[in-house]
Amino acid sequence: MKKLLKSTVFAVSLSIGAVSLMAVPTLSVQAAVPTDASLLKLIEVTKVVEMMNDMSSDSGITDQVTQSMLSSLPTDDLSMDQRQRLEDIVSKYSKEITNNSDSVNQQIIKSYMETAKQHFDQQEVDAQIDFYSSKMGQSIIDKQPDMMKDYMSQIMPVVMESTMEKMQDIMPRMAADIKAITREE
Repeated sequence: MKKLLKSTVFAVSLSIGAVSLMAVPTLSVQAAVPTDASLLKLIEVTKVVEMMNDMSSDSGITDQVTQSMLSSLPTDDLSMDQRQRLEDIVSKYSKEITNNSDSVNQQIIKSYMETAKQHFDQQEVDAQIDFYSSKMGQSIIDKQPDMMKDYMSQIMPVVMESTMEKMQDIMPRMAADIKAITREE
């Protein structure tokens, strides 16, 4: 009986060891860090660089840069014609400022890859590539920028109003706290 018990314990131990050894490769494959090649494919099918470039060169952003630059220039002594020419010049250079260079695009790719490796495993990247390579996935990718622009135009006023309300409440208290520090010195 003792011999049978020892044999059974040994057999069970051996079976558990074999099962756990078989599970190790499966777990490591499932948790594999995505390859650079697969991440480059994901970047391509999800149009990451194109979307970033579109966001950077969005006319709203360009207009904000233009207005910011114009507000920092003295225009009081300029004629209407001179102001218009100045605006045209500043607008031209604002567009240059907001267009991403190849080095910025390379940084976009590098940062995306580094970040994706921290959050996705190879199976998840492969699944995304499969989906976003499909007709449905491409349709979603193509609609995403317009959807986000519409969403942001709706939500930003809400966020800005909330921020302004908070600032009106916080600023007097913050000023008092700062004033208290200066009294201590």
